[in-house]
Amino acid sequence: MVICIIALVVFSIMGLFSAKYRALAVEAFDCTFRTLTFRPCRTNLQDRIKMKVTSKLAGRFPSMAKAFYKNFKIFSWLFVIIFFGSMLYTAYTVYNLAVYGTCDPSSPSTCTIKQATSFLGCGLETLFIYITIAALSILLFFLLYKYIKLK
Repeated sequence: MVICIIALVVFSIMGLFSAKYRALAVEAFDCTFRTLTFRPCRTNLQDRIKMKVTSKLAGRFPSMAKAFYKNFKIFSWLFVIIFFGSMLYTAYTVYNLAVYGTCDPSSPSTCTIKQATSFLGCGLETLFIYITIAALSILLFFLLYKYIKLK
């Protein structure tokens, strides 16, 4: 049931770009809502995720797949804690970057983003534009590769 919380966030974002994930996002929302109201999920989303991950692990790491399958609830709680912890830390870092101009106000020299922008000789906005263009280019090349591979 805990994995539904992460699935809700991930599938909601992925559902914006692909219709394939919209049904999973709705299913994850229903499961999350029912979990938060202390009712069992009506779907088997958790079991499908558990089986899919276990089957991927079973091919290469059978002992790891067995441990994952037996302790799925522990792993799902661990992923939820790590997910929300990283979201909070990212929000804190973005806040510091926007307000103070550095990732860590107590030690401004350790901020790698600020060092990268000063090294490149451009502002933070320009760096974000370059990163966005690079990410979109990589996505375009990946989609072209998939398209050519299908033909």
